[in-house]
Amino acid sequence: MPHNKDKKEDNQVNIQEVCKHLDIGRYDLIELTAWVARAEDIKPHDALKKLLTIESLEVYIKELKEKKVKAEFNKKF
Repeated sequence: MPHNKDKKEDNQVNIQEVCKHLDIGRYDLIELTAWVARAEDIKPHDALKKLLTIESLEVYIKELKEKKVKAEFNKKF
């Protein structure tokens, strides 16, 4: 049984580490995570993992917005 507990803890994301990595507060992180999850069509937990791996938040948001605009454009035409 302890093995399962260890495995579960490995899947958790350190919120403080994500905040520090992105240089944002917890409340901003909540909003950003929700936005990324909706935009990427992924679970919020996966969005947190993704945010921990990005190099530049500004570049990532810009690319994600462009991706959404292209998807909307392609949907209409």
